[in-house]
Amino acid sequence: MKHAVDILLCLALLAGCQASGVRGYWDRFPLQEDDVQLSQDRFAVFAEQAAAAPEAEALAAMDALFDKLKQDTVAYYIYSDWLDGAFYSPLSPCRSATLYNKAVERIITDAVLPPDECEPFLQRRDWIQYNRPGARAFVPGGTPFPGRTLVLVLDVSCPSCRDALRKLASDPQWSDVHRMAVCCGSGNPPDVPGWEYLFPENATDVFDPSLSPVFFVVAADGTVESGYEPAL
Repeated sequence: MKHAVDILLCLALLAGCQASGVRGYWDRFPLQEDDVQLSQDRFAVFAEQAAAAPEAEALAAMDALFDKLKQDTVAYYIYSDWLDGAFYSPLSPCRSATLYNKAVERIITDAVLPPDECEPFLQRRDWIQYNRPGARAFVPGGTPFPGRTLVLVLDVSCPSCRDALRKLASDPQWSDVHRMAVCCGSGNPPDVPGWEYLFPENATDVFDPSLSPVFFVVAADGTVESGYEPAL
């Protein structure tokens, strides 16, 4: 009998270790506390757990969150911004096209936000589809990648973007890769040597200029080796 109990206990512990922790997360906590920082910290934990969870569990947890948010318009606005930062921003370790798509899907179907405030979410949903790790790399114009390539996306009117050109060009980590700069916006072309400069007319169809400067790495086989990272 003791042996049987030990087996059941081990099975329960294994089940607990395999669970993501995101299942039922919003049954345990309120959306808003008097302490805003506490609410934000709890959301950050949720985002981390959702990003690490099996896809089906993460998507179900997102639905559970939005089901609660629909009952609180103020919280809906607040959490929409937090979701944007967690699952869209390249600064976030939780950036995820799958979870961001889910968030935008619910924002549109829930119709809590007015249509004009939904438009930026739809645009970002389109942008996040491109150049995801493991996918085929894409730059407007169908430019080929001559081997392993560092692609920097920049706004030519942005001084810090020019700083990023110099910083990456002088970084020994990137000394043996092809360096490609995709330039958005208008202004004088950069004059930092060591780069292939592209000025595609439709660059903003693929790249969010507000994120610049960001870079990603393309492997020799043309797939994205690592996704968007801030260049500064």
